[in-house]
Amino acid sequence: MKRVLMKIKKGIWIVPAAYSIVSLGLAILTISLDTYWIHRIEPFIPTVMLTSIDLAQTVLSAIASSLLTMTTFTFSTVMIVLTTYSSQFSPRTLQNFVKDKTTMRGLGIFLGGFIYSIISLLFMRQSLEEHLVSSAFIGVLYAIVCLSFFAYFIHHIATSIQISRLIQRLEEEALKVITYYKKIQNEHSVRPYIDITDEYGVTSEIPAAKSGFIQYVDFSEMINRAREERVLIEFMKEVGDFVKEGETICEVHGAKDALPHFNPYIYIGRERMGEYDLAYSLQKIVEIALRAVSPGINDPNTARDAIKYIGLILSDIHGIEDGILHMKDNDGSTRVLIHLFSFNKILYQTFYQISHYSKEDISVILSIMDALIMIYKAVDIERKHIVYDFHKYLIHGMEKEEMQEWDLYYLNEKIDQLKPLDSQE
Repeated sequence: MKRVLMKIKKGIWIVPAAYSIVSLGLAILTISLDTYWIHRIEPFIPTVMLTSIDLAQTVLSAIASSLLTMTTFTFSTVMIVLTTYSSQFSPRTLQNFVKDKTTMRGLGIFLGGFIYSIISLLFMRQSLEEHLVSSAFIGVLYAIVCLSFFAYFIHHIATSIQISRLIQRLEEEALKVITYYKKIQNEHSVRPYIDITDEYGVTSEIPAAKSGFIQYVDFSEMINRAREERVLIEFMKEVGDFVKEGETICEVHGAKDALPHFNPYIYIGRERMGEYDLAYSLQKIVEIALRAVSPGINDPNTARDAIKYIGLILSDIHGIEDGILHMKDNDGSTRVLIHLFSFNKILYQTFYQISHYSKEDISVILSIMDALIMIYKAVDIERKHIVYDFHKYLIHGMEKEEMQEWDLYYLNEKIDQLKPLDSQE
């Protein structure tokens, strides 16, 4: 069931389809009202809400054609924004705009208004000539809602295409993943080692059902199933890793040969998902910075802003521990082992491309140093050493001999804030 819900969640057609269905229901309700009940409730309805059949057909025809034009314009605008996102920012950010609620609601409302108008026209019979109808009045109200939302949609598009707004949404996505990691670790325990007792004498490998990225693991259902079967599951891969069909994802340790099949709880897809993959959420911001420092765009200020937000995100991971996550069932028995987070790996994967492609731009290098200082001040002592070592890796890749005196002055000023702990003591 969760697999179906995740596919529905990823589909961009869900919201427009829901609005279209609601509009179809409204059209059926209005047609039934005008056909069967209008002569009974007409004395109780204000005159302004009722029109003749000819006027209703004229009004609904105008609304239907106008809303179809608005829908076409909206679709064209969305395609232009998607092209801009892909060429200027990153192809990985397309999903963030496509899944935006305001965008999908706009398409849904305009499609729904067209469906209401065209269905009402289709079933408006000549037998209604002797009665007044309410379809036109409801259509006018719907058109006013559509116009109001259209104005808001234009404002939303104008703000969404701004790079600062996109980075903000990507930052919120990454912080949600961090909150997800913290919640899992608070519910379970993290240890620096794998603890497998002697009661599990039989080991079986679980191969990948298909090739792709590990998007999500349903840990709660997997733990319940492992508890029923009295087994321990040890993951060889992490969420976000690419696996080939038949490659081992995890091992199941049990006391008997007949081991359960856990593939239904592991979701593999053709693309990564930022909702559960911190490295991928950060990768989107990294790609924005890389595009900004490329010769074709040459916008280092955008890269600097993106790097500052990366530092803000990584400075918030102080509550996530490194090591093997031991996930326990309700009885306190360990059922799942997985390496969910690595500070070293996240730090390297986030900055190594930026440092390579921007090593000749001192402004970007200084922004990376600012981000490292931000992280350095937020993490514990052990990770401070890691950040300090990483800054030496960053400096080693630079050509300091070709830097000007002022560049070296401000660079050394940043380096002084990352002194090793021994010298601080």
